[in-house]
Order: sequence, then C-alpha cells, then structure tokens
Amino acid sequence: MAEGKEQFKEHKGFTIRVLAVPEYSPHPPDIQFGYVGYVCRPSADIRYSPSRVNFSHAIPDLPNAEAAEHAGFAEGRSIIDGTHPDLSVDGL
Repeated sequence: MAEGKEQFKEHKGFTIRVLAVPEYSPHPPDIQFGYVGYVCRPSADIRYSPSRVNFSHAIPDLPNAEAAEHAGFAEGRSIIDGTHPDLSVDGL
C-alpha cells in the first residue's frame, strides 16, 4: 500500500486499478478513506470510457488507505466475476 498512489492487480484477464482517497487532504492521522477505481483489459486505452468500467466508494467511511484499497479490489473482482449488483465487464 502506498498512500496517494494508484494500485494495480490482475484478475481473470482484467486489470483492476484502485486509488484510496482520504476524506480531505492534507489530513491528520486517523482520517477515513473512500476509493475510486476501474476495471479494464490490460491492453485497453483507458482514456476512453467504453474501454473501462468505473466504480467508486465516495463516502469516506473506511478506517485507512489499506482498508480502502482492499474494499476497492473486492468491488473490482465482483464486477469481473459477475456478482456486482449494478456493473459488469460485458463488452470490454
């Protein structure tokens, strides 16, 4: 975990990218976090929205950046696995 740095993981032929976002910055210790992220194919041109599926947890209610990244990767995997209630990788 590197706070303020986008993290990457591969899952079933897709790339998941997650960035932990603090409630506000600069921030004191014990500030809560949310996250933003997206799922794409490794060779996708991510500048174009049809090449990726965006997701986020905009409410900063996670205790730290590590927990936010963990939750972001879990949401990304659910999109890829087809268990997310609203998002899928159909068409990527």
